[in-house]
Amino acid sequence: MGNITVTIESSSVEGKSSCPVDTSFWKNIWEQYTTEFTELIIHCWMEEQEVVNELGAKAVNVINEGLMKVFTINLSEDNRLFFCNYSIDPKGGLKWFKMFFHVNGDERLEIGHYGSEITLYNVDKEKATEFSALFPRSSISNFHDDYEE
Repeated sequence: MGNITVTIESSSVEGKSSCPVDTSFWKNIWEQYTTEFTELIIHCWMEEQEVVNELGAKAVNVINEGLMKVFTINLSEDNRLFFCNYSIDPKGGLKWFKMFFHVNGDERLEIGHYGSEITLYNVDKEKATEFSALFPRSSISNFHDDYEE
């Protein structure tokens, strides 16, 4: 078992140093890979007031960590629908800087840099190949086997 990291072609847009140029993968990730996840932790920059306000009502816990605001969100059916359908930022990429998906406290999926870097944990080579097929051809995928010497 190991993990796969997919880096998606990115660009800079207003207020974001790196975000994916193509977010067509987003709904497929939600529909195929998040059903078992029970909790979502999102890191936002404090200065991104609009998205910070949007998450406040959904969070079960909010803490300030330096320049970041960290939201813990239970993945109820309503929250799943929200994140599946309303996560794309019209300016580019995803609305949130980093997202961490957990099952029973165990991190399984990490989405960073507004969606331009995505890591799926605890997968074999076959599942990693299936996962990387969700992304644009210009993406770069790297599988790391935890047991390889």
